[in-house]
Amino acid sequence: MQKNCDEIVFEQFEFAAYYRCVGPTLNTYNLSSPSNSVTLAQECLLVIDTSYSDTTILPLYKGKLMQTAVRRLTVGGKLLTNYLKELCSLRHYNLMEETYLLNEIKEAVSYVVPSSDAFSRDLDQTWKGRVGDKRELNSDVVVDYVLPDYENSIHGYARPHDPARLRMHRGLQPVQGPREDVLPLGNERFAVPELLFHPTDIGIQEAGLPIAVMDSLAVLPEALRIGLLTNVVVTGGNSLIKGFMERLEVELRALVPADHVLGIRRAEDPVRHTWLGGARFASQPERVQEALVTRAEYEEKGSAWLAKCFS
Repeated sequence: MQKNCDEIVFEQFEFAAYYRCVGPTLNTYNLSSPSNSVTLAQECLLVIDTSYSDTTILPLYKGKLMQTAVRRLTVGGKLLTNYLKELCSLRHYNLMEETYLLNEIKEAVSYVVPSSDAFSRDLDQTWKGRVGDKRELNSDVVVDYVLPDYENSIHGYARPHDPARLRMHRGLQPVQGPREDVLPLGNERFAVPELLFHPTDIGIQEAGLPIAVMDSLAVLPEALRIGLLTNVVVTGGNSLIKGFMERLEVELRALVPADHVLGIRRAEDPVRHTWLGGARFASQPERVQEALVTRAEYEEKGSAWLAKCFS
């Protein structure tokens, strides 16, 4: 795959030079650390990038990505949004073509439960019961999301669940005058982001994020593992889901040896964090020049050399 990419860049498009970012470096992330007495922990950085397309675990040492320890999960924000679309379309309205709206709803009402026990509890509280034995939903979990009408508003909003008002809306509404389309959301709120921790819930045969992190660290020397665990940075939009950071820390703490320090934090601006680091890198012409590989070098040394150069 890499060889084909190099051939396309240099032979088909005839680039004079290019720089491929196969992984972040310490300078790609906008982090600051004390300049005095650089320790192992400061030289190590474990980046968890849970973004729209996927979730990637990236261990770095002295600014270099350790490729053998990189792990990628297919669960990202896009998959979560698509799953929410399927659930809402099956239970309420056909929203399969409303990706932007469902992404907005996901960001507004989703939360991650603090533990597996809490997941079972909230799941029970949002179960409507069997046919003939219906019960009211727990209003602490269930919310009513008022959909935008795109005439008076382009954004919806969530409000506390009101069974009486919801039953009224399910009846006939006036053809003219104000009307509302309401989407009641119960276990969708926490079952969707739970896929980050249990992808097998919908048949994805992958480990959850905490186990994937430990799997990544398992291939590294113990000294590096200790340093990486003290300096974990989480970036990407999924980290903004309510309760995500707390759940990740709790589950990692249960897997990490008791005598190891676990330092985990979220980037200041997790959505733009990587972009800002890349922009800072691009603003340093001397560093960009050092990272460039020219077409002449490619023709002289070949794809195998280029693969080592970018590893």
